[in-house]
Amino acid sequence: MIKKIFHLIIYIIWLFIFIYGCFYNSSYALTQGTVYLTSNKDVIDKDEEIEISVNIENVSTAAFNFFLYFDELKLEYISGPENTNVIGNRIIFAWYDETGGNKAKVGELVKFKFKAKEEGIATFSIQGVFYSNISQLIQTDFRETQIQIGKEKSDLQKQAEEEQGSDLQGNNANLQVLRIDKEGIVPNFQKDIYEYYLSIPNDIQDIEVLAIPENSNATIEISGNTGLQEGLNIITIKVTSEDKTHNNVYTIQVTKTKDLSLANTNLEILAIEGVLLNPPFDTYITNYETEISNETENINMLAIPEEEKASATIDGKDNLKEGRNVINVTVTAPNGFTKKKYQIIVHKRNEKEEKEYNEKQELNKQNLEQVYKVEELNSNESTTQEKNKNDTQGNFIVTIIILAILMIMIGIVFAKIKRRKK
Repeated sequence: MIKKIFHLIIYIIWLFIFIYGCFYNSSYALTQGTVYLTSNKDVIDKDEEIEISVNIENVSTAAFNFFLYFDELKLEYISGPENTNVIGNRIIFAWYDETGGNKAKVGELVKFKFKAKEEGIATFSIQGVFYSNISQLIQTDFRETQIQIGKEKSDLQKQAEEEQGSDLQGNNANLQVLRIDKEGIVPNFQKDIYEYYLSIPNDIQDIEVLAIPENSNATIEISGNTGLQEGLNIITIKVTSEDKTHNNVYTIQVTKTKDLSLANTNLEILAIEGVLLNPPFDTYITNYETEISNETENINMLAIPEEEKASATIDGKDNLKEGRNVINVTVTAPNGFTKKKYQIIVHKRNEKEEKEYNEKQELNKQNLEQVYKVEELNSNESTTQEKNKNDTQGNFIVTIIILAILMIMIGIVFAKIKRRKK
């Protein structure tokens, strides 16, 4: 009890000094200094302890009194020097040099310990009065500091909280969303495409991956996205269904290199003779579909890489069977190890489908011919109408000219008759 009373008396005395110094002694401040706060950690976890130091630079101080403010919702005061008083979110501390200035302080003045209670940004600020070793008031600038409690959520983490799968089928092992925090991944995500590609520069060490399953109760396992090494890295996203009966594995092949051009696996041209790709070819689209006739056994293809020193191999374009066929075009980059696969699903029509296809084509041909005939007829009618219109306009002009000539002749006749009467 006596100790507490003593601390309270010290506090009141220094509070008076503080008020007096602020309102009356500022005109006597001859020296300048900066009081700033530092922490031993910038980011801490909940329930972790942190130390906050009060420091002064550019001048030494022999006596001071200050208020240190902290966020009491996020932090709990743990400990400090003996002559420390804590009221709410405010620490009150006073000190003076008992030797009369011989032990004036510069640099770190005092240290306090706190414990994190809640995640977020916590701010510390300070105000007070400081005196030099010759009892002069120091003109002081004050600087606050902040710490992060808990890791700040990334954009992908925030998106993950907002996007949740709604498919309740227990055997669903599909992804609904696949995103990363780096640009350049190809192709665009589709739940039934399992291979993706990315090239990155050497200064990237980790890639953050956002993977959200269609069934929110499915299990996601992500590996290979940290500590990336130069060369080829494989990021694996394994999805296991809620009932553990199915799983899908999505991969991102990441090439880390100092020369991105040597990792270029893009195709400049991809075409099949006589058929169209769906969707139309695009460098950054890797999956296509098309349909061929029942009589086609082999197809001619063109696959040309963007980089001259890259190469492309084609597998599955010969001896095509009825139904579904898969053609893979594998592009190898100039570096020799970065690869990208373009896939074309080719449906070869069976005899029944071929007959229906030909009948449909014949019907379309007839419809087109009918359309052409109608358009030609309309065109002829328009031409005839235009001609008749021109003829009518021509006849009208001729009639006007004839009438004008007759009027002139009649006028001449009347003029002669009039002269004879005179």
